[in-house]
Amino acid sequence: MNCHAVDRWLDDGAAEAGRAAALAHARGCPRCARAIAAAAEIEALLAPAPGATPPGFTDRVMARVAATPQVRARVPVMELLPFLPTLPWWVRATLEPASILAALLASLLIWQGNALFALATRGTVPLMAWLSQNLTSAAAPAAAGPLDSPWFQPTVFTAAVLAAAPLALLSSRMLYQWSAAMVGPRHGHLRPR
Repeated sequence: MNCHAVDRWLDDGAAEAGRAAALAHARGCPRCARAIAAAAEIEALLAPAPGATPPGFTDRVMARVAATPQVRARVPVMELLPFLPTLPWWVRATLEPASILAALLASLLIWQGNALFALATRGTVPLMAWLSQNLTSAAAPAAAGPLDSPWFQPTVFTAAVLAAAPLALLSSRMLYQWSAAMVGPRHGHLRPR
């Protein structure tokens, strides 16, 4: 037997069939003697403990586990989108809500920056006049129509819909998992964890 054969014998589990030949080679080869001694030390460390478990140990542990209140773990956001960990880091960073909002605001400022600045400066004087009129007078304001609301302006409405889309996606996923826990999914691999 040579050093390569001893290494292979150790890798294969040190079967009894090759033990005599490996030990004979190790008497003349210090490298193989160290390898066999290290393997024997590892086997001794991994060997089961000599003492058996006390009687009733498993029953006592399981009784304590059953007595402990079982709290269902909160579903992390990453589990709501199971495909997310497989994407590269830069794609995951762009899917963060803060990144999306920052990109939308930056593109809006680049695209319509001058118009937004002009709108803000033009709207300041009427806004201050309106605030001073409404804060100082006790008279009831005139009734405005429902379409006069600022929420129905196209830009504001589009921004609100875009902001609500990720929220709708996440809430629909949570609603599905809640209903699957109550009714049970049709497929076992869809069962919430």
